[in-house]
Amino acid sequence: MRSRAGWIVAGCVVTGALMACGLDVVGSADVADAEDAAARPAEPEPEPIDDLGGDDAGSAPTFDAALPDETPIDAGPPDAGPCSASITENFAQGLGAWTQYGGVVRGVSGNNAYAQLIAPGVKNRAAGLFWVPPAGVKATAFKASFSYYVATPYRDWYMGDGMTFTWLTSTGGNALGANAVTGAGLGLQPGVAGNAFALDGWQNSSIGDLSEPSFNLLAIDPARGNPGSYAWHLAKKGPYRKNDVYDAWRRIEIVVANGKATARFRFSSNGTATTLFDEITVASADVVALGFTAATGGADAMAFFVDTVSVELTDPTCD
Repeated sequence: MRSRAGWIVAGCVVTGALMACGLDVVGSADVADAEDAAARPAEPEPEPIDDLGGDDAGSAPTFDAALPDETPIDAGPPDAGPCSASITENFAQGLGAWTQYGGVVRGVSGNNAYAQLIAPGVKNRAAGLFWVPPAGVKATAFKASFSYYVATPYRDWYMGDGMTFTWLTSTGGNALGANAVTGAGLGLQPGVAGNAFALDGWQNSSIGDLSEPSFNLLAIDPARGNPGSYAWHLAKKGPYRKNDVYDAWRRIEIVVANGKATARFRFSSNGTATTLFDEITVASADVVALGFTAATGGADAMAFFVDTVSVELTDPTCD
């Protein structure tokens, strides 16, 4: 028996240093094997497919191709002054500038380095990769961009669970990653507060998820329970075609300012931008950590990768 989770990595995806085949994921209760069609849960009526628009710059590269314009970057925050902070990262020099949990590793394919949050086929895993601004620097606004890759498993049912770009306004006094939640929790931990942009690959109907895959803006509120246990959507879009959002490098851009968040999607780094969310109200509080989370459950697991990351605090002040 396989358990429901949230996302599945399959494929196969083959790179110079990695092969992603037949993954399993976390995110919910037990489900019947795919071969036992009669025992599968009834499928809900399909929701209309949302359109991510065309791409005027060609397809994004497959996993084993270097990302466009990728050149070696010295990892670390290239600060322009005492009250400014940013990080530009392609992991060519490792993960040393990042706080990690859940088995995140640096991988290399050809000449391209990347961060692997969760490997193909790994179930019931929660992982995170966060950048913590320099001590004494406070900011409520930022702009961020990154490329992500989600590898899907050998079959297209029961794939889980999902990944986020998260900005935390409180860690609740705990170390990053403490007791992080698998499956529907998307790799976030109890007790933290903030917001997240999520690519959700498993529909948890009890908390109001759309059919998968979907993009979402989430409010993380520790007073309401553990991540993934309550309806946390501020905005949601989807479902999308799987081949639009999975199994190729895609680009996300996020701007948060004046308590509003805007998110855009690109098929490739130079492709046409599609606005996913525009001026959605989010928490306006000092950001204490920014980064990525991912989770799988008991379903066929997807794999999650990030690369070519840029984060800049745009309204910093100093203590």
